Amino acid sequence: MKAALIQTYGEVKNLVHQETEIPEISATQVLIKVHAAGVNPVDSYIRSGMFSDTGTHTLPLTLGWDAAGTIDQVGSGIRDFKLGDEVFVFSPFAQNGSYAEYLAVEADLVVIKPKTLSFTESAAVPLAAVTAWQALFTEGKLQAGQRVLIHNTSGGVGSFAVQLAKAAGAYVIGTASAKNEQYVKNLGVDEFINYRTTKFEDKVDSVDLVFAAVGGDSIVERSLKVIKPGGHLISALDDIDTNLAAQHQITYQRIWVQPNGHDLNEIKKLIEAGKVTVNLDSVFKLADAQQAHARSESKRAVGKIVLEVINELAAS
Repeated sequence: MKAALIQTYGEVKNLVHQETEIPEISATQVLIKVHAAGVNPVDSYIRSGMFSDTGTHTLPLTLGWDAAGTIDQVGSGIRDFKLGDEVFVFSPFAQNGSYAEYLAVEADLVVIKPKTLSFTESAAVPLAAVTAWQALFTEGKLQAGQRVLIHNTSGGVGSFAVQLAKAAGAYVIGTASAKNEQYVKNLGVDEFINYRTTKFEDKVDSVDLVFAAVGGDSIVERSLKVIKPGGHLISALDDIDTNLAAQHQITYQRIWVQPNGHDLNEIKKLIEAGKVTVNLDSVFKLADAQQAHARSESKRAVGKIVLEVINELAAS
């Protein structure tokens, strides 16, 4: 099969499109014929060597951990899926990924894709949306009627976080640049802050939860100033001393998202109910994975980047 993989860690040019072996599945796995694969910032971090000293991966490594496609093989112990089922999945970081024509993955992580989305749109959902879900609800304990500040609402994770928070009945304050103001307001942001011209701590106070879906500029530490005692601070990237948060009577968590079929299924329900939409920034062919990574690393993407493995129009 064709795949986009790395033989060595490093720059974008290290991501190459070449032949590799179709993975074999175990009794508890399914083999997905991948139609599309999502591209996320963590893909570039891993390509650059984020886990190179941890023993997490062996090279060569196929990147990408979002996929949408059809079931091609079913493990002997699996009864919930059949050949041809249209599915999507957030697969484990420790395994070879989805920038490939086939993906082997544990069946309990796989979910029938939303009926309302194409394969390309479906591939944009799992990792980013599950990250937002776990930040807001698993760690942040967000409830209806609460106030949440979300940093970087125009990004892949942030755009899902806005919609999930609104679906839960929260009041959402969101930061982004001026050019993305209307975009994030269309997502459901109740109160917009242009982070380039306004310090959020000068405009916000007494929120129940802050989700920093971006790093840098001391955003996480500065967010401590705007959270009410007993509130939560969740960071997707940067870390701070938990004792500092405790001094403010705030529960702090640096989140590392985990694949979870139940969470993904809950998100699917919201998508099919029309409460969560998917916003694509750009779509590249699998052979153009380097360009997709360059787009991701430009920090200019609004919404999600996807690699198209099977051309949907041609397939239809």
